[in-house]
Amino acid sequence: MRTLLPPPPPSSPDYDQALASLAARILYPNPLPSTTTDLPLYVLSAAAFPSTTSVDYDALVPYVLARLPDQDSLISGLEYEILFFAHPGEDGKKKRPGWQWHVQTYQLLSRVLRKRLKRLWIVGAEKWIRVLVEGVMVIGGGKGRKKVVFVRGTRDLVGWGVSVEELCVPPHVWEVERKQRRKSLNENGNGWRRSFGVGEPLPQRESGEVRLPRVLRETTAFLLMDECVKTKGIFRINAKAIDVEVLKELYERGQNFVVWQEKNTVLSFPHWKDGIGNVSLDELDEKDGFDVHAAAGLIKLWYKELREPVCPPSCYQAMGKFYGTRSIELEPWQLADLLKPDAEWTFLSVTARQILRLHLLPLLSRVTTFNDWNQMSAYSLAVCFAPALLKGPDIEEDMRMIGVVQKLLEAMVKNWETHLAPALGLNNAAFDEALRLPESVADREDVCEKDDQVTSWLEAQTNGIALIDNDGIMTSSPDNDGEDSMGPPPLPPRPRTFSDPRSEESRPALPPRPRSSTIADFPSSDDTSNQLSSPKDGSDSSVRRKPAPEVQPLPRYSMVIGPPSVQQLPATLEHIPFYNSVEIPEDFDGLVPDALLPDYETLTEPSGRGVIPRKPVPEKSARKEP
Repeated sequence: MRTLLPPPPPSSPDYDQALASLAARILYPNPLPSTTTDLPLYVLSAAAFPSTTSVDYDALVPYVLARLPDQDSLISGLEYEILFFAHPGEDGKKKRPGWQWHVQTYQLLSRVLRKRLKRLWIVGAEKWIRVLVEGVMVIGGGKGRKKVVFVRGTRDLVGWGVSVEELCVPPHVWEVERKQRRKSLNENGNGWRRSFGVGEPLPQRESGEVRLPRVLRETTAFLLMDECVKTKGIFRINAKAIDVEVLKELYERGQNFVVWQEKNTVLSFPHWKDGIGNVSLDELDEKDGFDVHAAAGLIKLWYKELREPVCPPSCYQAMGKFYGTRSIELEPWQLADLLKPDAEWTFLSVTARQILRLHLLPLLSRVTTFNDWNQMSAYSLAVCFAPALLKGPDIEEDMRMIGVVQKLLEAMVKNWETHLAPALGLNNAAFDEALRLPESVADREDVCEKDDQVTSWLEAQTNGIALIDNDGIMTSSPDNDGEDSMGPPPLPPRPRTFSDPRSEESRPALPPRPRSSTIADFPSSDDTSNQLSSPKDGSDSSVRRKPAPEVQPLPRYSMVIGPPSVQQLPATLEHIPFYNSVEIPEDFDGLVPDALLPDYETLTEPSGRGVIPRKPVPEKSARKEP
């Protein structure tokens, strides 16, 4: 008979640190309590469960249950909830314990632990998990069945009153749900933007100063950590596309807790909630988090989706004129004049200069200081970021300007710490301060704004469709002398068909049908006026037709080549170039001897107007007499 004993204390030599770390990845407390009951919420991840071939589950279960509230708290009346994510991990199906093991383990749980469980949320469960849970609950007594709630995905939790933004969801859950649907739909509704492609890329603090958006603040702070910034090929090696898509959706939704992890480096920011205070993810030991390449890819995506790029098409001509030549050397004072807030002349907008000063140039300059580890020089970083700073309607023109942008960006990164930052009154301490969590709660999250493109599309689709409340329409009637009164709007008149005898008087008169014309209605071909005429009966008909011309017969061969008396060409050949250089004898009988027909190559026209070429007649062989 199995017995379920608590694990040894951490100070004991029998305490297994490997099982404790594994248990922390399987079950961990959510940083914020449940939004439905305000009770402690624990997250259980099925993807973190190991295979039975590698770990003894009988020894692992006590370490997992030890992360739940202790017996004293439960006896005193503390209740709790569990959120179970049943999504499979990347390694696919593993060898799991059988259903008998699950039934025995459930029966070994203490009565107070089962009784104080207020709600068990199961997200993304397959059929076999549903059957297993139903069977375990029935065998265990059946009372716990009412506490189980099955939902298909994280979006369905919203219908139960659960705020998904306040959950610390394992990253693999987002990836699995992102693969299951074909397109991305934000939780806060279609057409809303928070971080990418917004009208104001740099939001303002409560004090009125601009600050970095949350997506740049967190990704940059994680990327510049000691173990992350030394990653080889940073910004050059592409991240997984699914990770970048998931991260973009999380920041657009306003997800409070996004786990960033690279090897043993984990980044997590505390967040504030009224009545709770500062909460953090100190006890969270996530197995799978978003790595440094995902952070670098998200930064490049933010620059790529700027509504107004750093280098808009309006500045292409100025950049090509002043900096397009390779022989031109860029001086530090010239670059500083381009970035100054009060510059007298610059092709960069005010927002573009703020983005370069506050984020891009300090970030790239900091990355180049670890060139010995990450192998990313100023030139390499300029090559990676130049395409993200251009976004014009003509792709070929953008490709021609990439070289100029690379040249400018490389020079700015090289001279940032030595010349540009001191000239602009900036330093590394100011950049580090911009990456810290703001003290003001309102500055920790960005404000949503309506997408103009989506709004215009919706307005175009709903143009002409008016949903009016007829019970509350202000109408004007003659009884109240034009004063407005509440009442339904008048209905439009009912259309009448032409078969209704009551509508004969109001039916408009049709125009007279045109009479079909005959040949007798038009003048003969002998009429030289060649003008349009009206029918003889004098009716007001709008039909007017021009008589067809008389068909002329084709000319005979004897009329083309013959004696002068028959060489009168018809009117149809008046404009055809023709010349006959063959002399016709007086006694011409209609047949031209072969000797008199010249070769078409020697046939010319003195006037030079062009002739009709004649093919030479082949020689006839003499007839053989019988």
